[in-house]
Amino acid sequence: MPFMTERALSPREFLDECFAFKRDHPVRSEFLSVFATGGLTPPQLHLWAKDMYHYIQPAIPALTAWLAHAPTLLERETARLVARNLAGEMGFVREADHRDLYLRFLAALGIDEAEARDHLPLPSTIGAAAVLGWFCRSSFEEGLGAFGLGIELQVPGRPGGAEVLARALRRYGVAQDAMEFFFIHIEAEEEHGENAEAALARFAATREQQALVRRAFQWTVRATHGMQTGFDAYLAAA
Repeated sequence: MPFMTERALSPREFLDECFAFKRDHPVRSEFLSVFATGGLTPPQLHLWAKDMYHYIQPAIPALTAWLAHAPTLLERETARLVARNLAGEMGFVREADHRDLYLRFLAALGIDEAEARDHLPLPSTIGAAAVLGWFCRSSFEEGLGAFGLGIELQVPGRPGGAEVLARALRRYGVAQDAMEFFFIHIEAEEEHGENAEAALARFAATREQQALVRRAFQWTVRATHGMQTGFDAYLAAA
């Protein structure tokens, strides 16, 4: 399907297209399958956790860049929705700063931030983080496609990524309070996805806008799946 369609879709049609794309591109990762059954060794789990540090840490700067593109002179409600997401990420709504919560999770695995920072992530992890940051810094429409839909939008009837990870981590004896990073994302995923849906009517109304959103969305989904498949390289670790 070309990024530029012959006519502009309605918001509902566009959203259904996004759901269909995610359903048609499921994650196929042997690593995550082993992860889910509790079969990873401690070194394998630690490599994944340190890789994810390099995907999670750029998220707040990317979200901040996306918010900076919000056309507040035209209307402010959409900016408020994105700002609420950012405020939650930075610890100004209910829970602590999400970055700090992830560091707490790493600490439960015996990993300090210096070790995580010095870890060289897989090319696929670098690529997924770079794609998200690139689109969020490009335009509001592309940030909507990448962060709002590519990352936040959950397919109905399918468990969210945070729920799958939290369920798997219980098999590795990770303390309950160390998994708060994942628990809050289970709660937030639905709200964040709804915020993105609300922005579609205003910022994906024309063919040109939809082409920008669609390209960013599809690239982000592919890049994220590439990251998840890339973790298969760690199955060779002891």
